Amino acid sequence: MGSGSVDHVWIVCHDETPDDTVLGVFLTEDEASAYAEEIQDQFEDGVIYSAFPIGYRHIDQASRYFTYIPDE
Repeated sequence: MGSGSVDHVWIVCHDETPDDTVLGVFLTEDEASAYAEEIQDQFEDGVIYSAFPIGYRHIDQASRYFTYIPDE
């Protein structure tokens, strides 16, 4: 990030609905991971989080996510 500019954000969402509802947007992976862990029990299939570059568009056909599934 260097001189304070932000080139990406971390988004936490769930995929239990077709809309992949966004649950939070964070500056760091640590923040996103902590939030995902905090709320994952609220969703049967857990939550996912991923880094998205500023300006990301779904039509760019990129897939970048991390699935958080709680330990059984």
